[in-house]
Amino acid sequence: MSDMEKYKKYAEAIQIFHGLTPAEVEYILQHGQVLRFHAGQTVFHQGQLGTNLFIVLGGRVALYNKNKQIAVMQVGDAFGEMAVLNHKPRTATAAAAVDSKLFTLDERQINSVLEKHLAVRLLLNIIHILSERLEVANATVAQLNK
Repeated sequence: MSDMEKYKKYAEAIQIFHGLTPAEVEYILQHGQVLRFHAGQTVFHQGQLGTNLFIVLGGRVALYNKNKQIAVMQVGDAFGEMAVLNHKPRTATAAAAVDSKLFTLDERQINSVLEKHLAVRLLLNIIHILSERLEVANATVAQLNK
């Protein structure tokens, strides 16, 4: 598989990259960083300040709130994006559930390295992801209130 085919698959499979061209995905990946975490290794702690978003490229990452698992991020899922938008402490702890490969991009890279039209499209995708999560949370609250 060529690199462009791989980036095309990323654009299709990774929600935060939806609507981007393979060349734009390549550009983003060249300006971020790929990190590897062993099973059980912490990515970030609840309450910690951060400006990075993460995308799972391989493996799985569990999210915890006060030691209670609240979600598992799979390949293609983004997490930590709220820190890019709101500059508040992390609302959960993230730890690799298995050996994992993550892509990370920080707010500085989004604002200064990426072309403005590309950064806007990336941020719009983040907003879409957050909106979907809010819908799920609202439905859960409604079920609990019944």
